[in-house]
Amino acid sequence: MAENINEIKLGSAEYPAVLREIPFPPKKISVWSKNGGLPKTKHYLSIVGTRRNSAYGEEILRKIIAGLARHDFTIVSGMATGIDTIAHKSALENKIQTVAVLGSGISPAALYPKQNLRMAEEIVSSGGAVISEYDYDMKATLWSFPQRNRIISGLSRATLVVEAPEKSGSMITARFALDQNRDILAIPNSVFSQNAYGTHKLIKQGAALIESAEDVLRAYGIEVENAQLGGLTAKLDLSPEENKILEILIEPADIDTLIRKSKMASHTAQAIIGLLEIRGIIKKIGNEYVKNI
Repeated sequence: MAENINEIKLGSAEYPAVLREIPFPPKKISVWSKNGGLPKTKHYLSIVGTRRNSAYGEEILRKIIAGLARHDFTIVSGMATGIDTIAHKSALENKIQTVAVLGSGISPAALYPKQNLRMAEEIVSSGGAVISEYDYDMKATLWSFPQRNRIISGLSRATLVVEAPEKSGSMITARFALDQNRDILAIPNSVFSQNAYGTHKLIKQGAALIESAEDVLRAYGIEVENAQLGGLTAKLDLSPEENKILEILIEPADIDTLIRKSKMASHTAQAIIGLLEIRGIIKKIGNEYVKNI
C-alpha cells in the first residue's frame, strides 16, 4: 500500500489547483491512488450528510448518483459511516470515480472508520483516490474531522448536503463551501425530521433545492435532454387527481397526510395513491411515500 501513496506539497506542480484557491490550503496531501494523483474527470461533486441517515436519504442519494453516471463526475466525500459511505458505494456501483478525504492518516492501522478499509481499497482499484493531509500513522481526533471538511468542499465546484441536523459536521462543510465561493446544494426532507433542520436552513439561505440528478446537472450548467427530465411531465399522462397527489409530495408524506392535504374522499385518495405506486411514479419508504420520477 505505502508504495502507492504520493505526497504532494503545496508548491508542487502536481498539487490540485482547486485547493490552492481555498483559504488555508493544506501544506501537503497524501494521495493513495493508482497513478499517485486525483481522477481527471470534468466535474467534481462533494457530498456530505449525517452518519444517522434515514431510508429516504439513502434512497434519494442513490438515485441522484445513478443519474450522474454518464456525465463525467467524480464524487467526493469523507468515508464516514452514513451518507458518506452511501455516496462512495453508490459511485462505485455506478462506475463513477470517487475520492475519500480522511480525518486520519492513510495507514491501515490509522484509517477511520476501520470497517471501510476494504471500501478504500476498492475506491483506489477502481481509479479513484483516498487522500489525507495528516501523517501516515496519525489517528483521527475530534478536531481532525472538521478540519478535513474544508478539503471536501474545496475539491468541488459544489457541495450537496443530503441530510443534516442544524449542528453537524455537514453544516461545517457548508460554511467552508461558502467561504471558498463554492455552490451549496441541498435536498429537502420532512419538516418533522431532525435531519431536515440543517438542509432546510441552507435552502432558506439560498442553497439550490435538489430533488433529482437533473437538478444537479442544471446547477453545473449541463444541458439535460427532455427524455432525461425528472419531475412531472406531460408524458406521464396524469389525471388532475394524480397531479394533485404529486404536488403534495414535495417532501415525504404518509398516507394520512396525503389524504388530508388532497381533500379527497379517503377511498378515492387511497385508490389514486395505489395506482401511482403500481405505475412506479411514487414509492413507499418506511411509512412515507416519495416521488419515484
